[in-house]
Amino acid sequence: MAYNTIGPADIVRALVQWIKAEQPTIETISVFAGGWEGWARNQFALWLQAQLQMGLRNNNPLDVLTEANFIPTAEGAVPVFESTQQRADLVFNALSPTVEAEPPVVIMELKCQSPKQQWTAFRAGLSRDVAKLYGVNPDVDDTFGADNVTVLSAGICFNVPNLRPAAGYRVEGAGNQYAVQWWADPDLVD
Repeated sequence: MAYNTIGPADIVRALVQWIKAEQPTIETISVFAGGWEGWARNQFALWLQAQLQMGLRNNNPLDVLTEANFIPTAEGAVPVFESTQQRADLVFNALSPTVEAEPPVVIMELKCQSPKQQWTAFRAGLSRDVAKLYGVNPDVDDTFGADNVTVLSAGICFNVPNLRPAAGYRVEGAGNQYAVQWWADPDLVD
């Protein structure tokens, strides 16, 4: 089966575009009890699939897994994290065969700030995501090749005046109300 793939820098740009397109809905959903990360993961993946299909003029599904415990490979499945109890929020490009010059496998964690959530708690969640991403199972690198795996942490937060990103993160504005903070390893070249 043919899949649409996407590079890590394009994921960040697409997340910004998605927030701008869905801002009224995000404003409504983000106030619900229990947080809005699960909704955001799935809605972003669906929106991104539609955008890629329109842009590429095909009906191929997006190569994305949501809340992935394992990454399918030609030989079965590889746990995403050393702790099999952990799951990745989104995994891109793991179903497509690894080909030189194609986007790498991207293991992504996503945090979404709720209106009542303090900045310190949100920042702590981003730090936990980075620590989690450093726990990717080494078998993932062995399966796909170390140069073909990127880990990405992204956080959707409120775009307040003088917003300072969490340590090591970069910030992209996503309209007047929201911003995306992101960190990647290896670092993404703009």
